[in-house]
Amino acid sequence: MVKSRSRFFISALILLLLVLASYPLCMRLISQIYYQKAVNHIRDGCCETAVNHLETAIRYQANDPLIWKKLGKAYHNLGVLRPIKEAFGFATKAKHAYLKAVRSNPLDAEATYGLAREEARLEQIYPYLHHQNNNPYHALSYFEEAIRLRPNSILYHYALARYLYQQKKTESLLRIVSNLARIYPPVYGYLKKEAFWSSPVREAVKKGLQQAIDEKIATQNAYTAMSSLMAEEKDWASAISYYQKALILQAIDKDSGKYLHLGRLYVKNGQLEEAEESFFKALSMSQTKERHLEDLYWVYEREGYFEELYRFYHRVSKSFALSAGMDILLARSLIDLKRYHQAQRILKELNEESPSAEAYYWLARIAEKEKDWDSMELAIQKATVLDPKNSRYHLIFSKVLERLKKLERAEKEAGLALDYSVEPSHWLFNHRAWIRWDRKDYQGAVKDWKSAIAVKPKKASFYARAARAYCKLGEWSHALDHYQKAMDLDPKNENYRKRYNALRAEHPDLTNPAYSY
Repeated sequence: MVKSRSRFFISALILLLLVLASYPLCMRLISQIYYQKAVNHIRDGCCETAVNHLETAIRYQANDPLIWKKLGKAYHNLGVLRPIKEAFGFATKAKHAYLKAVRSNPLDAEATYGLAREEARLEQIYPYLHHQNNNPYHALSYFEEAIRLRPNSILYHYALARYLYQQKKTESLLRIVSNLARIYPPVYGYLKKEAFWSSPVREAVKKGLQQAIDEKIATQNAYTAMSSLMAEEKDWASAISYYQKALILQAIDKDSGKYLHLGRLYVKNGQLEEAEESFFKALSMSQTKERHLEDLYWVYEREGYFEELYRFYHRVSKSFALSAGMDILLARSLIDLKRYHQAQRILKELNEESPSAEAYYWLARIAEKEKDWDSMELAIQKATVLDPKNSRYHLIFSKVLERLKKLERAEKEAGLALDYSVEPSHWLFNHRAWIRWDRKDYQGAVKDWKSAIAVKPKKASFYARAARAYCKLGEWSHALDHYQKAMDLDPKNENYRKRYNALRAEHPDLTNPAYSY
């Protein structure tokens, strides 16, 4: 009997000990279930539900820094795009949660950064709510602690840089920006888009990049960033030097884009032979030669190097098997050099082999420069036949027909230009309006000018032209109204004022109808 009682008590004691031992594990398990539910809700954007789950999780595991940190994130998300008072309340709750996380784990850099972010938000909002009081919030020490815990964090440095700019702490900003460029050289491309970008910031970045080079931190990226920075300062020689060093360090010598960029730098520096060699090397690697050749046309054209452009294209045409588009680029380079007959020969030979709308378009442009209107009409007409949905071709055809006084056909082509235009064009409406004016179709001209006004309502001249057309129709009130609008938009135009006053003098009984568009 005694033995059975002893066994009972021992069993009960063991059971009690097991319950006591497993209790914390059970509490943690329940807490983790609610925590995971909250994580899923935050991911789905349901932060209010996440807060409820996290607060339940905390009741079971009050000292878990991960739960407090996630609660801080949920409150942070809830405060985004809220009215100031609500945002302030959520930021206060987020700060409290992050503070709990930091106290539970002082070495958690992420929690410290979250605390810094919420303190910065409170520091920013507080003056709007209590402008008469001194601001009790100061985020700087929290940002500095986050960086101390994770000294190479790009995110933390970047956030601190923006904070320092807002607080007008220029010297500290320059120091942080310099260090940011040192630990992550590609950041230059982002920094130069920031509101705080300035000459002093540029110099700080330059200093940081040079440190990265000296310490061999992401050296290729540092050289590339330094090259871009020097190009921004138009120091083309230094930009070339740094970029060449970056190219030496690249692992694979098969990136055509890098040699295209180097060639552009050479062009900027007037080193055209070096540019040509770099471009040629890029094309030999390129899988999209013709697209790159089209880009290079504008590189040379912007700098006015037409002879060098022609020489380069001539060399390329002998070295690579390319489509007719290459010959058109060659012809365009000759047009830039005013060597029209050579360009015509290339374009005509192309059309003999296979008629091309673009080749006929450039033949039309040559004829325009030589004022050979009949040849221009014939060439651009063929372009519209080969590419009937090209708005630009129809517009040019319309213009040459207008010049040749073939107004009925010119109006038709202007209509096709409008039909195939990607979006409504006030200039196309204006162009057709003048053709209709010349045809004495004043009603049609008014319609087009009103369409132009609908697209470009601040263009005074469209109102004045519509007013003239209304005068031709004898619709004096509408004419007066449109002249009034033209004067409102361009009050210094004496011509509009004279016509308006003359119209009022001729028709003193006129009253302006209500104006609306």
